Amino acid sequence: MRFINATTLQFVHVPDSELAFEENKYAVLSHRWGAASDEISFQDIEESRDYLHKKGFAKFKGFCDLAFESGCRYCWIDTCCINKGDAMEMNEAINSMYRWYEESHICIIYLEDVPQKPLFDSVWFDRGWTLQELIAPKEANFYDKAWQFIGSKTGLSQSLSTKTAIPESILNHTMKPSACSVAQRMSWAAKRQTTRVEDRAYSLLGIFAINMPQIYGEREAAFLRLQRAVIQQSKDETIFAWPINDEACTGLLAKSPSDFAGCNDVISIRGSTGFSESNGELSIKLRVIPYSMETYCALLHCTDQTSTDARIAIFLTKLSGSGEYVRVKKAKSGGQVMMSSSSINSLTDRLFRVSLIPTERPLNIIYGFHVRTIEPPGHEVCHPRILSKCETTEDSYTLLEDGHTGTAGIVYMEGPNHFFNWNSSVAWSKIRWLKFGFDDDFNPTIFVGNGMRDYLYDRGTPTCKPTSEQVDEMMLRSKAEPTAETRRNLFSNDWISSKGWVPSRSYGWQRGVSILKVNRETGISGCLGALNLGISVKLLPTSISSPSVEEWPGKPAFDSSETYIWTIDLTEVAVGDPEAELRAFETEESKGETLTAFCLCCFGQGCDDGRIEQRDERNRRAMAQTKILGVEDLT
Repeated sequence: MRFINATTLQFVHVPDSELAFEENKYAVLSHRWGAASDEISFQDIEESRDYLHKKGFAKFKGFCDLAFESGCRYCWIDTCCINKGDAMEMNEAINSMYRWYEESHICIIYLEDVPQKPLFDSVWFDRGWTLQELIAPKEANFYDKAWQFIGSKTGLSQSLSTKTAIPESILNHTMKPSACSVAQRMSWAAKRQTTRVEDRAYSLLGIFAINMPQIYGEREAAFLRLQRAVIQQSKDETIFAWPINDEACTGLLAKSPSDFAGCNDVISIRGSTGFSESNGELSIKLRVIPYSMETYCALLHCTDQTSTDARIAIFLTKLSGSGEYVRVKKAKSGGQVMMSSSSINSLTDRLFRVSLIPTERPLNIIYGFHVRTIEPPGHEVCHPRILSKCETTEDSYTLLEDGHTGTAGIVYMEGPNHFFNWNSSVAWSKIRWLKFGFDDDFNPTIFVGNGMRDYLYDRGTPTCKPTSEQVDEMMLRSKAEPTAETRRNLFSNDWISSKGWVPSRSYGWQRGVSILKVNRETGISGCLGALNLGISVKLLPTSISSPSVEEWPGKPAFDSSETYIWTIDLTEVAVGDPEAELRAFETEESKGETLTAFCLCCFGQGCDDGRIEQRDERNRRAMAQTKILGVEDLT
């Protein structure tokens, strides 16, 4: 290691193996650099130039004298003890600097703008390199421009901690920096600046115990490389807990230390399974809950130490046509939410591939459906009534608000009761109820129910028959009273997961209920022969004008030339006559049985009113085996 002899002011080389010897104690200088032409350089000393006239000589000589008075034989100054023309030496020095300051006998901190400024207004506290020069040394003393003693790091530790947000235990060396989370350590540098952009990253190498080569000219990529090096040796998910400020979407890694401003209370908690990087993507398993279209609220293994009963969650949105995700803001402060511990049990594990540097943006997809065409069998004498989970400006749209899941809307085909009567020759294939929603993978899902489901019946004899007026009242009450039990029943999500009590047989319609799940990557288009129903579910550009879209909950979050929405078309298609087949099947299978159906009040979730009985094993099996229609069911 190259030093300056405190008395001769000449270079001296001391082997690393001898640095611990008492006679080789050394002092290091921490200061704010002046102009390059004013500072004493490596060439000035190496080539014995006349540097006594330089502006920086007084600082140079004052430091050497003070080091000698402190019992140090050698001095080290970053302006002249590194040959900056030697790339290898420069690389070694930057990677070793934290250790050099840490192993020094004393660090002398020279504040050239004090006492002209108050101590804690000095520019020294705003510089990037001085962060490690404050933390690393065990002993450090502050001096003003005239070399008057201000105080020691130990004596000023409380005030220094308040100024820098670095815990006193770190400043006093009773704890190592590694005891603090990644986000906390990054936050210490959030407001500090360096002359070279790359040095904002390089000045943090020692604090994270990272060794990496310097590539001046890479600019902001240096900080990305630092974070990639950190995640290779740590499972600390606080590195992803920085708040998004201006951008609508970004990768998981921050662009600069400034992004971690305000993260000094973010701490890591146990449970992370780690993460890996490959081909510019980070693979990470997180616990999630659907939040909005193609977007998950993903729980990180970290919290704010001021609110330890909650966890930090971020939002991840899927890119179109790939399994890759990006982080998004979702109109939340910093693109984050605090999730209470009580809600964590409802989350499921999901593996994500998240881009480090996104090269595309997510599609603008509205969280809901455009029910463009409703012309199922029997539509000639029926009027469709559409109920959306949240209010919309367009009657043919059913939408969900951000943070809600499952059922987005309901369609009730209003018509004469006799048209849907089970004795009618047309009752079986006439659709009276539709539900639209999304499963946890954001696959569009459709519930189809016929007129038979308006009844509870026993051996073919109706025991309960709601009138059209009662149905109308239900629909109106659900609009007028958003918290009413009726509305909760109508918009229950049990049917989406197929956990509801929905009786069915192998082809899914003779009990009057079918559920169609659509692949979100391809959509679906075809005909359900058993229902004479033509169905198309496609992700299409919406024709609605932008001002209307902006008023909706669940509106798009990204600038784009087009906005999309899942568009549904239901039409009557004359494929065959399912009535005779279905009625014959029902008659044959129902002999001697008590049929179990579900009533209008619960819409397929099951009913505990005592009128439903399960008298044989066949019905119990039917209750447990809901038919989920797929592409193979279409013609």
